[in-house]
Amino acid sequence: MRALYLAILPAILILLLVACGSSPTATPQPEATVEQASESSEQDSETNEQATAAPEQPTAAPEQPTAASEQPTATPEQESEDSDQGTGDSGQVFEMQFVCINRSLQTCDLFTEYVARVEERSNGQLKLEITSFPELGISGTDMLDLLADGTIEFTELPGNFVGGSWPFIEIAELYGLFPDSDTQNRIFAAVRDDEIRIIRDRFGGEVIFYDYYPDQFFYSKKPLNSLSDFEGLKTRAHSVPLADLINGLGAEAQFVTFADVYPSLERGILDAGVTGSGPGYGQRWYEVTKYIVGPLSTHPHNAVVMNSDIWNSLPPHLQDLLKEEGAKTEAENLRLVESWDQEGVDNNVAEGMIYSDFTPEMREAIRQTAIDSSLPNWVDRVGGPDTEEVRIFNEKVGPIVGMRINPDGTVSSIPVN
Repeated sequence: MRALYLAILPAILILLLVACGSSPTATPQPEATVEQASESSEQDSETNEQATAAPEQPTAAPEQPTAASEQPTATPEQESEDSDQGTGDSGQVFEMQFVCINRSLQTCDLFTEYVARVEERSNGQLKLEITSFPELGISGTDMLDLLADGTIEFTELPGNFVGGSWPFIEIAELYGLFPDSDTQNRIFAAVRDDEIRIIRDRFGGEVIFYDYYPDQFFYSKKPLNSLSDFEGLKTRAHSVPLADLINGLGAEAQFVTFADVYPSLERGILDAGVTGSGPGYGQRWYEVTKYIVGPLSTHPHNAVVMNSDIWNSLPPHLQDLLKEEGAKTEAENLRLVESWDQEGVDNNVAEGMIYSDFTPEMREAIRQTAIDSSLPNWVDRVGGPDTEEVRIFNEKVGPIVGMRINPDGTVSSIPVN
């Protein structure tokens, strides 16, 4: 038996070794190999995520840069499209506010039509949003500063409001110097280029076009049948020359913003106010006054001005478009303003107001006040007789109204051209 055991022992050992070599338990892999596999799996995952995200990249063109030198180079296809459109630019959209004095005014209705035409003709490149002084909470007296620093982009520039800081703009609206609106229109035509030049050079504004308002009337709570009826009448004025005139008639001029006149009349702070027949009707002054007297024959004008930096950022074809449509608006305004005078009177009378014209005594007092007070005060406010403003008056305005400002500030009569 012993011999038999010894004989089969090697075979048993060989079988045991074979059995151990085929065991299902695998030899453990080193940990470093497991980490590498994990990293490889994560990299594969990131690659798959990137591949999945790629189709979600935006297809729109990048935002347009503001500087011309930063414009991307156009492809031949883009250049062809620009050529077909006749724009020569990338189609950038320009958005800005357009500020009118008050939405109740007839001129603001014209501006609304202007804005619509500009947007249509520019294919949406120019988007102008109409707003107004009351909506922005501004009086308009500091409009030159707001325009120069870019706070206001595009606006009516009311000469009667800003004349306190820039008296030259009142040169065509010295009430009483001219007998009718036609004469005043000639004066404005004579000084228009000077006004545009000064607005551009001194105040950083580009004049796009002009707008015009109706003749001015006194709206009063009491009858104004004679010159003595003006005595002590607390009357709203909207410019320094108008205040000079009101005071010269014996009344008491008070500066009140347009939107505040109605409540001031209603509460007895004011006895009267001066504005156009249409604007007064639009603000329902017929509810707080009874008598409408006038007119002071003048069509107050306002430059419609854009901040120069914004203007210079516009491509030439949009600049041309703004001025072309502006010229149409100005022409339509001039056509309508004559009819606005009588239309405003008729509307107020229909609401129960009583209309009367100035008496000859009143008209003479208005004329004399302009010579004795309004014009000399204007000379003082522009800095005296030895100024560019007075030189322009003597050269361009004086021959139309028959007056000359002397070196000592007095006024002499000259032949009328």
